[in-house]
Parts: sequence; C-alpha cells; structure tokens
Amino acid sequence: MMMTKTIKTPKTLPLSGFLTLVLAGVPGFMNSAHAGVFTTPHFLAPGASEFGVEPEITLSNGAGIAANLRYTYGLTDLNNFTAIVGTGSGPRQFRAGGNFTFDLFPDIEAQPGIGLATQALYYRLKPSEQVNVMGQLDLTATPYIHKTFINPDGTEIEPFLAIPFGLGFSGGQYKAITSAAVGTIIKSSPNLRYVLELGININHSESYVSGGIAFYP
Repeated sequence: MMMTKTIKTPKTLPLSGFLTLVLAGVPGFMNSAHAGVFTTPHFLAPGASEFGVEPEITLSNGAGIAANLRYTYGLTDLNNFTAIVGTGSGPRQFRAGGNFTFDLFPDIEAQPGIGLATQALYYRLKPSEQVNVMGQLDLTATPYIHKTFINPDGTEIEPFLAIPFGLGFSGGQYKAITSAAVGTIIKSSPNLRYVLELGININHSESYVSGGIAFYP
C-alpha cells in the first residue's frame, strides 16, 4: 500500500512572499506620497498666520512632481493648525487634509524646540497594474526637534529633524508608514521664510526633495 504524506501549510509566509503580497498583490498597497514637513516645526504665536507654497520632487516609486498650498494659524500658546491642499504627477495626485501641532517644549535660549504634529491627509492615487483603488488616507504623528540660530546680519536659520510615522488606509487594507525628514527654515525678512527639505523613505513612504516659500502677513 502506498503511503501518502500530508504537508501542513506553514502559518507564516516567507519574507519574500510576504513582501510580494504587500507590495504587489494587495490592491492599494503602494508607497504613500505625503506632503513634506515644511514649516510645521516653526511655531506661530496665537492669532498669527502663514501662507506657504511647497513644490516637491518625488525620488522613489516613480518620479513625479507636486505642489502644495498651506495655510497655518496660531490657535493657542500650545497649538497651531495647518490646512493643506495640492496636486501632483506620477503616483501622487490630488491631496487635501491638515495637521494639528503641539509645541511641547518651545525653542528658547539654549533649549531646542520639541513638538508633535498629528496629521490626516487624503490622496487620489493614479491607477496602475499594482494599484486599482483611487484613494488613500494617511493618519500620522510627527515628532520633531528644531533650533533657531541668528546670524550677525540678522538672518535666522532654523534646522529641523522630523520622523513622520503612522498608518495608511486604502482599499480596505492598511499598512505602517514611516519616513524621516531633515531640513532648514531660513528667515530673510520679517515677512518671508524659505524652506529646504529632504525626505527619506523608511517604510512604505517616499524619498523626496522639497522646499518653498512661506509668507507672514
């Protein structure tokens, strides 16, 4: 009599199979394309406003360009609110949302500023062979640290480091997203600041270069 042997299916997928499933086989599981940190670390006093224009070049998951418009308002001594709307090419298209900032430790004297921004952004995604859903919602928290340095000529340089992380929801699925952002905010006049920023993909995110101008009425 011929004996047959039953092979049990393992409960866990090999790493390569898991990555293939996540990145290709599950609808909507593409890298997210979030707006940059921009001037989020620069805290506004209550009642103050900021208008920003943020162009961005995506370096991963298919190169593309984007532009975001931002409006930030100082709510309290602890909180700022920012509204974001924009559009782009490549996998990233229309997006809208906002963030709410907590200025936990202010940037004063020798103390660096430390804060946390909570953010919600919705994106329209470009359909492809791997992605057949039309939208993605990213809910993230962004801890950041920054410090202002004043040059002898009066210009201010404010370097920052931020680590956005959270969850992206799309097509009934969700995934963890993480990135790192380093940049600087340069004050050239009482009403203008310039931003330079580099974003690094850590997990299901984007690598990008961005910048822009912020106007303070």
